[in-house]
Amino acid sequence: MEGLRASNPRNWWRSVKLVTDQTVNKSQPLTGLANQLHDGDVQTLADNVNRFFQGVAADLSPLEDSSTPPPPEVIPDEFIISQAAVEYKLSRINVHNAPGPDGLPNWLLRDFFSHLAGPVCAVYNTSVREGFVPSRWKEANIVPVPKVPSPKAIEADSRPISLTATLAKVLESFVGSWIMKRIGNSLDDRQYGALRQRFTTHALVDMLHHWHAAVDKGQSVRTVFVDFAKAFDHVDHNILLDKLVALGLPDVIVRWMCAFLRD
Repeated sequence: MEGLRASNPRNWWRSVKLVTDQTVNKSQPLTGLANQLHDGDVQTLADNVNRFFQGVAADLSPLEDSSTPPPPEVIPDEFIISQAAVEYKLSRINVHNAPGPDGLPNWLLRDFFSHLAGPVCAVYNTSVREGFVPSRWKEANIVPVPKVPSPKAIEADSRPISLTATLAKVLESFVGSWIMKRIGNSLDDRQYGALRQRFTTHALVDMLHHWHAAVDKGQSVRTVFVDFAKAFDHVDHNILLDKLVALGLPDVIVRWMCAFLRD
């Protein structure tokens, strides 16, 4: 009890759950699925999960080499990452998040950010300048997360969570900010998903406002909801690159995106 009084909230809850026997085995839902589908053979279940997630985009054509712009002669200053910016990002890494396939623990990147920022910054700028992304940074540990408490099928009741290398995610954040700075004004005002400081709550408020306004005027309300199966996992990379070019993004960004999406 003395330890609980002095601990932070995360450790407090961990200790309370341990004392009260509330520890949850997160593998239980998938273990139940293995028992139901494969007589308890977890390895067979894992192989089937791998095949399913890999096959989601199997019908799409790989990114064409011809879509890569030529290397720019000069990199604009706005696309050169400063060491101070890298230090800021590394110093604010969440150490409680799991690392990616590279195995670099987040506490190492955060606690030694002042020593690592220089080399990491050089690697980042080289990646942007040469339009090259290390294959290790494009790998991910895929965790199948059940959508329902007791999943009955892999295809309908699970979704993949990708754990990529933290260093890769930091570089992605730089490129993502460059992209949003260029195309943010081109996005629909009613685009609420995948944007900072916009949430599903905003979409619900917007819908309810229009529905109530129509009802107050004596009009009818008709709604159609469309759900795209595996929408984020089934994006055609060739179409995506064409859209980036059509939106007028600089070649240095398009070239880096080609390297990121290839293979």
